Amino acid sequence: MTELLRSLDDEPDTPSTVDVRRAIATARRTRRVRRGVTGAGAAVVTVAASLAGFTLTRPAAAPAPVAPATTAAPTGAPRPSAAAPPALTRCAISRLPVPDRAPMALVTAADPTGEWIAGRTYPKSGGYQAVLWHAGTVTKVMLPGDLEEALRDVNASGTAVGWSYTEDGPVPYAYRNGKITKLAPSGSALGINDAGRIVGDDDEGNAVVWESAGATPSRLPAPSSAKTVQARAIDLDGTIVGSLDLGIPYIWLPDGTHRRMPMPEIDGKPAAVAQAFDIRNGWVTGMAAMKPDKGSRGNAPAYAVRWNLRTGESELVGELQYPADAVNPFGWQVGTDRDGYAVLLTGEKTIRLPDLAKHRADGTATIASTLSDDGRIIAGQSDDRTDTIQAVVWRCR
Repeated sequence: MTELLRSLDDEPDTPSTVDVRRAIATARRTRRVRRGVTGAGAAVVTVAASLAGFTLTRPAAAPAPVAPATTAAPTGAPRPSAAAPPALTRCAISRLPVPDRAPMALVTAADPTGEWIAGRTYPKSGGYQAVLWHAGTVTKVMLPGDLEEALRDVNASGTAVGWSYTEDGPVPYAYRNGKITKLAPSGSALGINDAGRIVGDDDEGNAVVWESAGATPSRLPAPSSAKTVQARAIDLDGTIVGSLDLGIPYIWLPDGTHRRMPMPEIDGKPAAVAQAFDIRNGWVTGMAAMKPDKGSRGNAPAYAVRWNLRTGESELVGELQYPADAVNPFGWQVGTDRDGYAVLLTGEKTIRLPDLAKHRADGTATIASTLSDDGRIIAGQSDDRTDTIQAVVWRCR
């Protein structure tokens, strides 16, 4: 795999690890976010990430429906749970408070209840400030390092994990009740479950797991042929999903086994590349793409994918123009539809989420980033009347 394109817009260059999800998020979520700049300008429309010598773009239209690819169900299948919550019909938007009158903010994660929300602001003085919202208040999380910082996940007890950049590279951290814990000398923490297990990487191409914030990280096993191994998310039962070499979806099960996940089919053919991004109760979301046709100048559309570990099925999500941003225990997803609206997909209906201000069809004005287990709390970002990114929450009923 070749290195992914690092700069899709004019956000300040950082040494961040870049993959398809990061490239998509960068293209969609950041618009002239410079240190000390208080406004946001025109968005990058093309979702691009150089992968294995070609470029991924958003699909112009959904592919023709195909039968889901199936394999034997892994042991990390969805667990029986209570019936899905009553059907939701509408959602109301409101802004999240920010410290120090920061002009710009966005959401990066939330816990399964939706009550703990992580994000970051862009202070007037410049730089980045990690924050945590809970019970109507916002707390600044003072991660060391000045280049870039982000909280990537938070659990129901309010323990958040993420990373911060120093001159020597990324450093993983955990935060709880005002205390910051350095998890390792280098690397990134990307996911945490309610049991406190943390997953991430060591900045040397290896996926790692911490049994707790005070534990020493251990490498997750992977095929010796893999040069880059990523662990992106961890489920309640300890099932972990990620990818090999930024192109093969991979799963680590609670019983210690690990394997490739099935490749989705696109127009009747197995995808050339795919990645798993998120997991909840055995539902996994991610992306897939084919290699570009000859003469297409290296462009290939990236499709949203959902896997069901109970059945082993993988399917393309034609309603979304980008991979889903979050999934809940019932397989509901939040993402961006083909008209550029932030939406909640419940399987039975699609609910469009309101914008703070004007809508843009390119899907960058409003982005839903998190989804609670009951589907009633969604957090993300929406541009205000001055085209400035603001952190928001939707409450649905």
